[in-house]
Amino acid sequence: MSRTNKYTPRLLSSVIAAVVASGASSYSNAQDQGLLEEVVVTGIRGAQEQSIDIKRNSDEVVDAITSEDIGKLPDSTIADSLQRVTGIQIQRSAGQGGVVSIRGSNEVLTTLNGELFLTAQNILNSNADYQDIPASLISGVVVSKSSNAKQLEGGIGGTVDLQTRRSLMLDEGVTSVARLQASTGSITETTDPEVNGLIGFNNDDRYGMSLAFAYADQSLASNQTQTRAGVQNRADALMMMNWDGPVSTNFITERERVGLSYNFNAQLSDSLELNIDSFYNSMDEKSAGNMFQFDLDSVGWDYGRMQPEGVRSAGDVPVAQGAYATGWTADMNSAIRAGVSSNFRETSAVNNSVELKFDNGGNFTGSVRYISSQATRDADVLTLVQRPSSPGENGLFDDRGYVYNLEGDYRQVNPGYLGGNYTTTFLTHDDGVTWEFGPTFAQEMTDSSAWYIHSSWLEGERHTANLDVLRADGTYRFGNDGITSMDFGIRESTRGIERDSHHYFMPTGITAYDPADMQPYDMLVKYHEAGYVYGTGQGNDGTSGTYLVETPEGSLVELKEIGLEPVRGLNLDDSALQGYIHQVSDFGETVKSFNSSLPMINVDRIDNNLTFIDDIYDADHVRKNRPDQSYVIDEDRQSLYFKFNFYKDLTSFVTLSGNAGVRRVTDTLTIKQNVYDSNRLGRDVFAGSDPNHTYYVDSGDKYTTVTHSSFLPSLNANVSFGDDYKIKVSYDERTSLQALDQFGQGTFTSWQSEQVDPNTGNRYQAISEVRLGGNPNLQPWSAKVYNVAGEWYPSDNALIGLTAFYMDIGGFTEEVRTTDLTLPDSDGVVRRGGTVIELRNGSNASVEGVELSYQQSFDFLPGFMSNTGMTWNYTYSPSTREGVTFAADGEDVPFNATAEDQSNLVLWYSSDLFELRAAANYLGPRYNGTQTAAIQSDDESVLGGLPVWDEETLYVDLNAVYHMNDAIDVTLNFQNLTEEGANKYMHWKNFRQEYNAFERRISVGVSAKF
Repeated sequence: MSRTNKYTPRLLSSVIAAVVASGASSYSNAQDQGLLEEVVVTGIRGAQEQSIDIKRNSDEVVDAITSEDIGKLPDSTIADSLQRVTGIQIQRSAGQGGVVSIRGSNEVLTTLNGELFLTAQNILNSNADYQDIPASLISGVVVSKSSNAKQLEGGIGGTVDLQTRRSLMLDEGVTSVARLQASTGSITETTDPEVNGLIGFNNDDRYGMSLAFAYADQSLASNQTQTRAGVQNRADALMMMNWDGPVSTNFITERERVGLSYNFNAQLSDSLELNIDSFYNSMDEKSAGNMFQFDLDSVGWDYGRMQPEGVRSAGDVPVAQGAYATGWTADMNSAIRAGVSSNFRETSAVNNSVELKFDNGGNFTGSVRYISSQATRDADVLTLVQRPSSPGENGLFDDRGYVYNLEGDYRQVNPGYLGGNYTTTFLTHDDGVTWEFGPTFAQEMTDSSAWYIHSSWLEGERHTANLDVLRADGTYRFGNDGITSMDFGIRESTRGIERDSHHYFMPTGITAYDPADMQPYDMLVKYHEAGYVYGTGQGNDGTSGTYLVETPEGSLVELKEIGLEPVRGLNLDDSALQGYIHQVSDFGETVKSFNSSLPMINVDRIDNNLTFIDDIYDADHVRKNRPDQSYVIDEDRQSLYFKFNFYKDLTSFVTLSGNAGVRRVTDTLTIKQNVYDSNRLGRDVFAGSDPNHTYYVDSGDKYTTVTHSSFLPSLNANVSFGDDYKIKVSYDERTSLQALDQFGQGTFTSWQSEQVDPNTGNRYQAISEVRLGGNPNLQPWSAKVYNVAGEWYPSDNALIGLTAFYMDIGGFTEEVRTTDLTLPDSDGVVRRGGTVIELRNGSNASVEGVELSYQQSFDFLPGFMSNTGMTWNYTYSPSTREGVTFAADGEDVPFNATAEDQSNLVLWYSSDLFELRAAANYLGPRYNGTQTAAIQSDDESVLGGLPVWDEETLYVDLNAVYHMNDAIDVTLNFQNLTEEGANKYMHWKNFRQEYNAFERRISVGVSAKF
């Protein structure tokens, strides 16, 4: 894929500014305990020993990652580094780490230097998603699995505190570091640049200033095939059944990241210290590629079944792996859908912090801190679906394909119409699928005149958020025995988010009159629904097909009576697409064989979705807001806390230490939703009674104010046996808001295809389901968390740990489906009713388990083995939604997307000349929701459908550093060495639902200190 230069000037200027200036900010909770100053970081060994030291000295149950040196976290994103922490699991986007979960919970609070961190990825929720944060700007990460009263609320699974550097911790004088790196992928095969570094100075430990910078431009492969398979119970066996059909996609994701981290740190006097931080990050992304799909609603399929383990008895598994599906029909081409998608996303966030700390050596110390943050996320998605047509559809087609009539101008759309009796075979295998077409069919599909653009959807959204925080914290020391000190503080924050969702329409040049008031309307249509929009429209009375248009003779007749098609059909060989069309036979690494090639739009040529679609249709777009998906939420939060720290020598060998406290939180939300009638759609759009193709009419605003108060106690007790052994016991209560879109979204109604009432002859669309969307009265998440940990430190560079934990979780949300027989169809008549889907709070979920960890530097071994070491950990974390079982087998339903088994192994070698690290991350099968259409259940204690699971995975990374001298290093990194993918199966391991192929990435770099 060629590069788009849409964002380059802004990004490059940011990098140049960063290099010319100087940078990196820092503040660390761990520094309150004097930890980081005690350790001199020297390579992999020093980083591991520093992490062990943080864990040893913490009263809470924590794990830590520290950078080997400035800008040297070895991964692309923070999530990639965090996956090796005990109990942390990540989800990948285009192969890179994104969303992080702790102990099976995605509700993870992210802080920056101990205070709330606003990013464009977490505008709407408390999920930790680090796609857009360069790892090189972070000096360390502390993961808290137990909490104290001083820590912010908001993480059910735990808290991830990202830490940056203080300028006064740099060496005196000027510090300059730069690293240049080039990387490539095994699928994309492009050369991608990356640069990061730091420029700063420390003036005699009185004041310092620094600026860290990071820039990366990467092309990442994202290949996927969805089999979209379900099952239906038929007599004595479970038979495989598809409803939408298999689809294969081949996408390339281009990401440009910029990160800047500025810090000013000054010792103003013997008692006052000033710390000013500014952290900026942005990511501009284009994700685009090709799609091929069979719509199995349109054809007949014969699903073959195999018996790899002998004769199957009733109730055994249906085999998708290796099974074949053969379809035949006189109009096989009607099932084909192909197309492209072009998705642009721009994210940016800036977090500013000013902190003044007081410490005159007396009993009282304190600080005042102000935070001001802003974030934005803009996205627009263009989807162009192409297909051949079959005769007879909507009465618009002759025996050679699709014909449109624009005010009496009849034209053939796809004269190369595919007609005949064809056979297609779709096979699933262990690592991918194959598509096989008959030779005649394969050849005819290559003809661009056989294809037309069936639909072109362009939709967008914009999120904005702001955050302001003012807090004051203090500590009063009593002594060294018993209650040693008291921490206390007060905090107030305001946060505002706004979501604006919209989509685009094109003018048709047709004036229509609504029979209800005979008002003329310049009619629009969604880009672009050839055939689908024929003769349909939404009138004031909620019925379709009621528009009147003027004939050439001047009379007003109903649109359908003259067979008027309001948009021009667009062939792929149309002159408007000259220069955009190329042949495609590669549908990604998940497709092992595809014996044809298709004419398709080249997404490399699309630099701006809106400009492109306006050009090819020669029309100026019209933007319409979606009131059901747009909302504003304002949050005011006040909290205060008290925490008592204690220390007691129980014997000359045994000590008791820790803290106990309470945090009080009051949260007030004001939610602005749009008011609209879910049966009244925009009447200036040809679309029928389907909000997917038109828009709801905004009728005003609705405000809801809700207040939640929480009382959060916590206790962390440590019993130490000398310097080597520790037992940690903790209990704390937690709360977290629901994702904000679950408050603000509106009702959305789905309809079935148009039908005719046999009694009246009127046309109508039958209602399918009503999704109620947001529920402003949802209660927050809540959790009670217990930890018991044993830690053994045989030496300063070794750790053996065992932790048992239990999390009692409530307040989460779940979708509840009910049947409402009173729901009317589009004409207002109640017939069969439909399904209502709403969000409600759930209760009685739990996660429990054990964590084992071992870290060791083998400096006691002879020879070169003294330069080696390892980290190993294992987490067992089963989860349940108590009282809920699967309909398929009666087994307990897991809670959230979590794997029961997780393990990491890191082996390393570190000497003055050379460093090498090999890291392996294993995840067992991970629950990923259910396919609800397969098996239904009316019992609330039984979850209908079949469970979907992520297959077990093993990701392997290699990192090597060669120290040419004290100033220059050469690095070589391999990410995803074995090209591990991420596949899904439905209930049975060989019943594949989805294949994902991720690439191996290799990077070579050089870093220098000046």
